[in-house]
Amino acid sequence: MSGVTLTPSARPVAQRTLEIRRILDARYSLSLFEQWQRGDPAWWDSSRNEVGRGIHGRAMREQRRLESASDGELDAELDAI
Repeated sequence: MSGVTLTPSARPVAQRTLEIRRILDARYSLSLFEQWQRGDPAWWDSSRNEVGRGIHGRAMREQRRLESASDGELDAELDAI
């Protein structure tokens, strides 16, 4: 993840990490954006991909928010997807 300290939780860190990733993939297709970023860095950095980089940035902000969320908040987010 991004290196942000996770909120103390009864859940194992690995489980929270997977749950957060599931939320981000459902909402932002984060895995797809990361694949594009790795696969074609020139295109990723091009002006043609401003929207993609913007969506990726929103996903990264949401990741930080979710990392600090309580277990209950995380459960609610999972139920919403």
